[in-house]
Amino acid sequence: MKNKIENASLADLQNGWSCDQTSKTYNCLFCNAKYEQGDIYAFEKRLVEASKAIELHIKEKHGTIFENLLSADKAQTGLTDTQKEFLLNYHSGMSDQEIAEKMNITASTVRYQRYSFREKAKQAKLILAIHALIEQKEKEKAKLPVKILSESEKMTETLFCSVSPLVLKTFDFGKNKEKKRLFILETIAKQFEKGRKYTEKEINAALKEIYPDYATIRRALIDCEFMGRTSDCREYWVNAL
Repeated sequence: MKNKIENASLADLQNGWSCDQTSKTYNCLFCNAKYEQGDIYAFEKRLVEASKAIELHIKEKHGTIFENLLSADKAQTGLTDTQKEFLLNYHSGMSDQEIAEKMNITASTVRYQRYSFREKAKQAKLILAIHALIEQKEKEKAKLPVKILSESEKMTETLFCSVSPLVLKTFDFGKNKEKKRLFILETIAKQFEKGRKYTEKEINAALKEIYPDYATIRRALIDCEFMGRTSDCREYWVNAL
């Protein structure tokens, strides 16, 4: 029944049963018993509906819900046998002195255990809230439509390490070499401001951030007419794209 308990909500754990809206059944967390909504069941010489039947079943077959939850192994509760014994005594309504005498510990230790348990409960509530928010975010992500990349976006992802800042992976290609080459040069040319004149030093500095072999990129931009320059190479500019 481990999976039933681990997948149950806090309310279900406190009730000892869960309600399956798909199958319209009330299911015991401690065994395989289930009761179908709308059916009538006989208990102690009386007829009851499914919602009452599950409660009577747990009481008759499993005892208290508290003891059943407490009996779960340490991997599920995180509690040692000593802590479980303390909580069982605590739940029974025993006084601090009675618990101390029964467990052969001091009353101050009992008070500390009460305090420690309350603090763990506070922490558990925060963890549950955090977990619920994470699950909610995961569900929201699952509902998001899958983005279909355009050819341009696919090429950008393939050819560049990043877009902001623009960093080129390589300028050496195999298949579709010319198409990729022109796409890269056009993308790089768009990094420069139209109508502005640049010095060769400014061009080199900008291209070096994009690709280490900036001289090859600069020469290709000129050869493919994405950029223009004066005959003395003192000024560079972006051509209309």
